[in-house]
Amino acid sequence: MRIAFLGDSLTEGWPGAAFFPLLQEQFTAHRLLNLGRAGDSVADLLRRVPRQDPGTVDLAFVWIGVNDAVAGVWEAVGDSAAWSWQSRLADSAADYGRVLAWTAQRAPRIVCVRPLVLEAEGSAWEAHADQLGDAVARCAGALPAARILDLRPAFAEAAAAGHGPFTVDGVHFTAAGAAVVAAAFAREIVAAGG
Repeated sequence: MRIAFLGDSLTEGWPGAAFFPLLQEQFTAHRLLNLGRAGDSVADLLRRVPRQDPGTVDLAFVWIGVNDAVAGVWEAVGDSAAWSWQSRLADSAADYGRVLAWTAQRAPRIVCVRPLVLEAEGSAWEAHADQLGDAVARCAGALPAARILDLRPAFAEAAAAGHGPFTVDGVHFTAAGAAVVAAAFAREIVAAGG
């Protein structure tokens, strides 16, 4: 199988620990393509990925949106009185729909991963990531090739088992966090026939 991973720093694996090498070790017979770039928003991914077109793949993971949620918090406390989280959320959701439409032309199966902010319970970051995650779920629900993956239950289970901490800063992973992501993604790959 050819499997593409589209996203931001969490996909690229920097800063922090990366899930991608763990999947490469496990799925040596498959071609895994890492199309993650640190700092990307949904709009950035929409502009960038067509230039890095992976061609036809059997499965694509799309994991983007944390930078939109975090930037929304930073901008909301800045000097821009005209800024609105709801406006940014709507723009990000529309761009996400376009990312999925582009991806659907290349992959018969798409796993849409909800944006995730860990270890910041009750924060504006977490609230924005949850709202954008709901928009991601709506976009995935409108596309027959797409399914949603929510990593929160996997992290809750790992925490209950005494694992963690999972991030170095609430977003980027430690080795324990990368292992949780790799295990969840591996289940999706196996379910897709890998």
